[in-house]
Amino acid sequence: MTRSDQDVVASCLAGDANAFSLLVERYGGRVYNIALRITADGDAANDCAQEAFIRAYRALHQYDAALPFGPWLFRIATNASLNYVQRWHAHESPVEELPESPEESEEGPEATAVRREELAEVVAAMAELPPAYRAALTLRHMQQLSYQEVADTLGIPLGTVKTHLHRARAALRSRLAARTKGRS
Repeated sequence: MTRSDQDVVASCLAGDANAFSLLVERYGGRVYNIALRITADGDAANDCAQEAFIRAYRALHQYDAALPFGPWLFRIATNASLNYVQRWHAHESPVEELPESPEESEEGPEATAVRREELAEVVAAMAELPPAYRAALTLRHMQQLSYQEVADTLGIPLGTVKTHLHRARAALRSRLAARTKGRS
């Protein structure tokens, strides 16, 4: 039987230092992906993900076991990533890796190539957005969090999340339209 996140946290707090590795295994990929989308840099994302887990471990005593663990951890990861971007004024360049996508369909090589190119355009356009907008989009659409979970994770009001997402989507649409016109 799989142990709940709350059980694992309780074990950590009771002195079982190895229990935390279960949480790293469960959430490592998602934490890294959040950091990657915000920083747009693989090395920085690794550093931010590691920093997020260190901060989470040190703050476990502050975690409220009545709430889901994931959004609490994602908020720490988001803050670590946003701090990185602000601290280093990272030059934002397009992410070279494509986000995880479903297995190749039976469409054929041409359709697959077009879909990959379109996805690369979206990822590149996302990298141009302000970090707060990228964070909201990443949490909502790539991590599949609800609007309320995004608000809780970012520590901002629900209305602000909706505004960020609306503005981010509008900015993405205009950037993608500009890129499409540039190719014509």
